[in-house]
Parts: sequence; C-alpha cells; structure tokens
Amino acid sequence: MTKQDLINEMSAELGITKKLCGETLNAMIEEIVSTLEKGGKFTQPGFGSFKTSLKNERVGRNPVTGKKMLYPKKLRVKFKASDILKDDINE
Repeated sequence: MTKQDLINEMSAELGITKKLCGETLNAMIEEIVSTLEKGGKFTQPGFGSFKTSLKNERVGRNPVTGKKMLYPKKLRVKFKASDILKDDINE
C-alpha cells in the first residue's frame, strides 16, 4: 500500500476530502518524526511503538578494498508491534 492508497482509503471511510486526509496524515507523520528526533517514544495502543536507540561508533572494513572505515554513531528507529496487532495479523 502506498501513501496515496492510504489517503484514498481513509478519505472514503471517513467521508472527508483527500486533500484534508493528506494534510492530516502529513501532520501526524511530522509530529511522530519530531518526537523521535527529540529522543522520545511514540506509542499507539493496539498498533505498536516507535522509539530511537543510539548505535555506537564502530570500525568496519570496505569489502571491496579491505580498508578500515569509521562508521559514526547514529540514532536508529525501532518499531515494536503490539500483541494485539500480532494476533490480528496471525488470525
């Protein structure tokens, strides 16, 4: 499913315009991203939760040249599905 497919489905189900659905979806995504950038956690009961974790700096090797490379530390986004979502998918 693409973002546009989601907007179309939401618009039909809620009986509102596609433009309003798109703006609402974009605002929701922006808020989730903003929360994660600040190191927070986003939880939607019945769906799951998103949180960030710090991945430490490490030394690796370029597989082609064999040269050592330094990978900088960075934030990773993790998603954990709720038990309700897992159960719904496996029914």
